[in-house]
Amino acid sequence: MNPGNKHERDDLLGITFSGSKEAIRYIERPTIKLDKNGVIIYKIPYTNKYDYYPIFMARYSLGNLEMYIETSEKNYKEVFLKQTNWLINNLTVKNDFAVWEHHYKLPFYDFKIPWVHGLGQGLGMIALLKTYQITKKNDYLRASEKVFNSYEVDILDGGIRAVDENNNIWLEEYALQPHPHVLNGFITILFSIHEFHKVTRKEKALDLWNRGIQTLKSNLGKYDTGYWSFYDLLRKYPSTKNYHELHIKQLNILYELTKEKIFQDYEKKWEKYNNKMINRKLAYLKRGILHLKRYGLFGCINRYSQRKKWNKK
Repeated sequence: MNPGNKHERDDLLGITFSGSKEAIRYIERPTIKLDKNGVIIYKIPYTNKYDYYPIFMARYSLGNLEMYIETSEKNYKEVFLKQTNWLINNLTVKNDFAVWEHHYKLPFYDFKIPWVHGLGQGLGMIALLKTYQITKKNDYLRASEKVFNSYEVDILDGGIRAVDENNNIWLEEYALQPHPHVLNGFITILFSIHEFHKVTRKEKALDLWNRGIQTLKSNLGKYDTGYWSFYDLLRKYPSTKNYHELHIKQLNILYELTKEKIFQDYEKKWEKYNNKMINRKLAYLKRGILHLKRYGLFGCINRYSQRKKWNKK
């Protein structure tokens, strides 16, 4: 690979993961720091304890990889490899598949220890694939296939796959029961399948991509509130502005990859929602009402206080 070569950069990152370099600023956040080996660790909400969170180290690795490709500066490559070496060395292998297990809880859903983060699986697999492409070491390719195999294993058996009553295949950001169906996570995992197929040309990846795209086409309308997009289908919280804008960006990429008009239609529709302040205010108000119903007034105050304290250096 020739760092600085635009063609090779575009081929390596593709349209799905170009723009990852923003993640190099993760270490500026009050909830993230580096361990003694230069690997990302994360302050678990809402505590003072730090632990490894593969989703962040995968994003951080991809950000440093993009900077290395742009600048040829070897320190970015070194940081990239520190993260991906942790990822390959900390996989839990189960029969024919592998996962990164999490042994702490997040305050979002009902987590059972250990749990698997499907989004972490997707981004971690991408980081391993990119390391293989950079180093040509087959260990990373074999590990990425083990991670991919978790997409073909039911959540109850330790994977990230769920099949609904209509035989739709879902790949869950949070591999939990009941299934959250988080939109941005599902789409990112689909992007990881696309990347895996691009590198390996395996038929099973193409088949899973096609089935996942069909699931999304059949269910995308359920994420439309009439004025905004839902974050998930379990709790049906209207997305934050950042997530709503991420959905729009993801739909644009999906249209570029598939040329399926439904993705372009919803991209334009949700962009129109985003351009109206009243819609943004309505989504914010609806989220607040749902929080009040779920936690009560004092519970909401307590969570706000915990988050504010947790988010300080």
